[in-house]
Amino acid sequence: MIKIKFISILLFVSILSNAALAQNAEDIIKYRMNIMKALGNHISIIAANLKGKVSIPEDILPHSKSMLLTLSAINIDKLFPENTAPNDILKTKALDTIWSEKELFKKTLIDSIDKTKKLVLAAESGINQDIAKGLGSLGKTCGSCHDKFRKKKN
Repeated sequence: MIKIKFISILLFVSILSNAALAQNAEDIIKYRMNIMKALGNHISIIAANLKGKVSIPEDILPHSKSMLLTLSAINIDKLFPENTAPNDILKTKALDTIWSEKELFKKTLIDSIDKTKKLVLAAESGINQDIAKGLGSLGKTCGSCHDKFRKKKN
C-alpha cells in the first residue's frame, strides 16, 4: 500500500513538473520574442529618421544605445534553453540550428553586439551617412542570423 502511494505521489509530482516546464518554456519563448520585437522597433525608429519619414534625429542615439544594452544583456543559455526548442506543442520561429550550432549562434550575437557598438559611435557623430552605413551593417548581421536560425515568414 505504501508503495502504491509513493508511486502515485511520484507520478503526480512528475506530471506537475512537466506542466511547469512546458509553461516555463512558453513564457521564455514569449519573453525572447518580446526582446526581438523591441530590437526591431529600435531599428524601425532609426530607419524612419534616416529615410525622412520623421525628423526626430535626437531619437537615433538613445535607440542605438538601447539596442546595444538589450543585445549585451542577452544570455543565450537562459533565453534559449533546450526545453524551448521547436516541437509539436511549442509555437516558436526558432530553428533547431540554434541548439545544434549553439557556438555559431553565440558568435552571431557577438557580431551583432559589435555592429551595434559601431552604430552607437556613428549615432554619436550625428552624421546620417555613417549612421545609415552602421544600420545597414547591423541589418546584414540580423538578416544572416534570421536566415540561419529563424523560420522564414510565410
